[in-house]
Amino acid sequence: MFTIHEPKKFLSKIAIFLIMGRSVLCIPMIGLHLVCDSRALARFFKLIAPLTLLIFIFAVYSLNQINELRWVLGQSRDIMLAFVVFAFLASIPASFGGELLAYRSLKSAAIFIAVAKILIILIGAVTGIDPMVIIKLITKVWDIHLMTLGVDDSFLTRLQIPIDSATPFLLYVVVSELLLSNRNRIRNYIGFALLLVSLLLTFSRFFWGCGLLLMALSLIFNSKLSTKMYFIIGACVIGYILYAFTPVGDYFDKIVGTRFGANVNNSASDSFRITQKAALSQRIYDNVIFGHGLGYYLPSLIRASDTPYLYENQTLSMIMNLGFVGSILLILTLGMVIFGYCYNQQETKFLNIMLTLLFMTLWIAGGYFNPLLFGSSGGVILFFCARHHAIVKNFKMESSPVYSAART
Repeated sequence: MFTIHEPKKFLSKIAIFLIMGRSVLCIPMIGLHLVCDSRALARFFKLIAPLTLLIFIFAVYSLNQINELRWVLGQSRDIMLAFVVFAFLASIPASFGGELLAYRSLKSAAIFIAVAKILIILIGAVTGIDPMVIIKLITKVWDIHLMTLGVDDSFLTRLQIPIDSATPFLLYVVVSELLLSNRNRIRNYIGFALLLVSLLLTFSRFFWGCGLLLMALSLIFNSKLSTKMYFIIGACVIGYILYAFTPVGDYFDKIVGTRFGANVNNSASDSFRITQKAALSQRIYDNVIFGHGLGYYLPSLIRASDTPYLYENQTLSMIMNLGFVGSILLILTLGMVIFGYCYNQQETKFLNIMLTLLFMTLWIAGGYFNPLLFGSSGGVILFFCARHHAIVKNFKMESSPVYSAART
């Protein structure tokens, strides 16, 4: 049924797809959504205000450290983008979907990205065109950096974009939906399979480990023993058939072998991380309390000329910038916003809190391996940190007899 909320829902969905597509248009679309709904606007500012004030204080301190203005503004912008995306997703009113609308839109966009990755691989396999050529064309047109890594004697290649860092957290909720909800089961299983392929094609050892951990936790916490057994046995049988009797097994071995074998690219990547860690650690101890300020960077260790303050080990670089005091203040402020404003009294259960703390720990740990703490991907992860339990609760309600009777 068409209601007055439908146009607002549409704006929310478009904004989410633009966020996942890393489009600059996501900001004006978020602004338009907020202007159209006063409740969303009020909640958005309630969530964003403490974080904005903190970043403003960091920026003033950084300028006082004589850091270059453009880099201070650039790093402040990257951090604020994560907070804006988080506050937008967490402020969508319940009257037109709330966190469930946000989750389903994020899932649809992630599945679209997964299909696009598979198409790139298939086009390369069918036409003989090197996937790297297709990737360079996409990078030029879309203005998005894809991490790439070829696989020897294969058309397979690494396809990782910044938003992929949120996929493991998304998969926690997707598995919960498979276990708890009876709606669109076939479609959900297909979407789940596509997201697994997308995660595999990131060639990221951290993303793989994080994804496996969160899917396992979802299975443990959201199903009965009998369901656990059926799910595990079914996954093992299907996995064995695909691995042993189809080309999937060969491709899987090549992908995993590329990232865990004695590969030159792996050695170079790990060696660079060690060098970076040593250099950043030294600068941390030079100003361990308050840090060197936002926009600070090491001239001898620049990863990208347009963002010299951005390092592969972003967690350590943020400690270098903010010091231990600033880093702790940032985490505490995020915790205050999540537990103080995103949780309601009925949601403050031990398991929910522990999972949120685990999600935040994985978010911070991910910054040790990829510069993806902030930006739109960081905002999506923070949303799942804050509202994973509310989304799962919706699935439980959908599977209840009362809800089913009301729908019929």
